[in-house]
Amino acid sequence: MDGEDVVRVLLVGDNPKSFSLSRQLLELNACECHFARSVEAAEDLVRLWQFDIVLSTHRVPSNAIQRLVGLLSGSGTSLFACLRVEEGLWWLPVLQFGKDCYGPAFLVGEFARILDDLRRQLRIER
Repeated sequence: MDGEDVVRVLLVGDNPKSFSLSRQLLELNACECHFARSVEAAEDLVRLWQFDIVLSTHRVPSNAIQRLVGLLSGSGTSLFACLRVEEGLWWLPVLQFGKDCYGPAFLVGEFARILDDLRRQLRIER
């Protein structure tokens, strides 16, 4: 896999452990993962690198998600926010390739399919 095929992912949340299942899946799929403990730290990283995917454990709606939307809107980045439900964790698309896109939400286990779809679309755009 060359440098252009690498999918760069930013994980934004209070604790890196909250991303453990998603991160394992991402790394198994040759994604380059970075972690930011706060939106401010995420802003610093976004100034350094272009991220293809951002996963945030901040809830929708929240000030943190709105700040991330403002930061990533128009950038080509896909942003997903965490939805905690009794059955576990769902991911809600908030931006797709930098454009507003709310829903549909999907389980962590479905993330492999979503990642494959995003990777295919990224190859087309690059």
